[in-house]
Amino acid sequence: MTDTDLHPLELALLRWLSGREQSSDTESIQGTGLDEGSYRRAAQWLLARGFAGVTASVTTTRVGLGSQGLENQEKATTPELALARFVREGGTSLHLAQQDQLFGKGQWGSALGALMKERVLGGSPDSLQLLIQDGGVFGKVWNETYEQIRHGEYPLIESLSPDVAAIVVARAPKRGKTGAEFIIEERTENTLVITDEGRKALSLAGERKTIGALTREILASDEWRNGTFRRYQVDIPPARIHAGRLHPYGCFLDRVRAKFTAMGFEEMTGPLAESEFWNNDALFMPQFHAARDIHDAYYLEEGASVEPPEPGVFERVARVHRDGGDTGGRGWEYDFSPEKTLSTVLRSQGTALSARTLAANPSIPGKYFGIAKCFRYDQVDATHLPDFYQVEGIVLGKDINFRHLLGLLKLFAEEIAGAESYRYVPAYFPFTEPSVELHVKHSVLGWFEMGGAGLFREEVTTPLGIDVPVIAWGLGLDRMALLAMGLSDIRDLVTPDLARLRGMTVKPDGLLGRKV
Repeated sequence: MTDTDLHPLELALLRWLSGREQSSDTESIQGTGLDEGSYRRAAQWLLARGFAGVTASVTTTRVGLGSQGLENQEKATTPELALARFVREGGTSLHLAQQDQLFGKGQWGSALGALMKERVLGGSPDSLQLLIQDGGVFGKVWNETYEQIRHGEYPLIESLSPDVAAIVVARAPKRGKTGAEFIIEERTENTLVITDEGRKALSLAGERKTIGALTREILASDEWRNGTFRRYQVDIPPARIHAGRLHPYGCFLDRVRAKFTAMGFEEMTGPLAESEFWNNDALFMPQFHAARDIHDAYYLEEGASVEPPEPGVFERVARVHRDGGDTGGRGWEYDFSPEKTLSTVLRSQGTALSARTLAANPSIPGKYFGIAKCFRYDQVDATHLPDFYQVEGIVLGKDINFRHLLGLLKLFAEEIAGAESYRYVPAYFPFTEPSVELHVKHSVLGWFEMGGAGLFREEVTTPLGIDVPVIAWGLGLDRMALLAMGLSDIRDLVTPDLARLRGMTVKPDGLLGRKV
């Protein structure tokens, strides 16, 4: 053993450990003056070489603040406490509380729901009543988390009151979710002790300076004469260099686009912010349909607008809703609202692209496709995301029929998703008749719906100026990718975990048709 075997970081930590029986990670970081990253490296090296040992190891779960929590801390309150204070000071209406720019409208609304759930507030949104003066559990959340963290103390999850801990856990980030209020981190605290081998190494190292890099300043000052040079081990594997690469799901989307283009389809495009007209009305979905509820579609605030349709198209669609128009049907028999049809939503279905294309004098015969980003309120799980991609398509022509559609669905299941087992299931959609769902079988998730399809009803095609049959489909590309990329959780497609993404062995040329 020679003094050249020790790195300066190792020397610093060994000297600290040599003067005491044992030392925890926190004590060693403070005592050596090393930053946490340098300390962790030094400890790892010493443990690997047998110069130090671990006498105790304790894992704790601590609570920190996420991005939303940090914003609350900066504002010195949370939406729940602010709303409770508003009512305590005489306020009675959620609408009036939302005039305060301290928080956004959505945050005020979520706070109201949380306060009513915990029975801190009662009444209705227009007649609020304060039932617990100090904010109830939300006052405890502030005192047990925010106040502690403000003083530099990160509380242990087990030290929190049960009701506070339940809220913290519920508001910590879930997989695929960002912008959480709290962060829960597991932290392991080791207690180290210097070994006999470590003392020998430290003794041999002496007090001479170890030089790890030869610089011009060291040469010019002759400082190198009074030091020793650290030996380098050239057989240690170097750090892995991660070259830039395309996102695996992006590769899949590009490959799907190339597949449709090769089959002679033209690509459809359209805005993410869409009017109710193209998103729903042109598809013969009544304005009282459940899918238009605020819990399914995201409505944009006042001021966001989309260019209205041509007057002729608008009038024909409105008439079809009222009495069936020239289709021979009865329509939905209700008073169609011109104001509602101009409301702006985030596109909730790719079929809006098909409606726009049919109204824009398409080629007959013709075939079109679109890769559409869509948005719907949904609970995130292994097969659902609130924003997702659909592959939308239409084929129109005098001789087109339902059998053509089933053949295309078979092609999509086999060549795009790479499914070994799939089936057709009868379905209902307001804009197609007959309608069908494509279901596929995943080796882990079992059977699940891939998407819907059907033959457009005359109530859709006639007002848009089309007098030939049109088959249409809207399939979930995210779900297709699960099979094609060998995944079992849709959240992996959007994970920020670079290590997870690098581990996806996906090649663009070999994506389609992979069997799962």
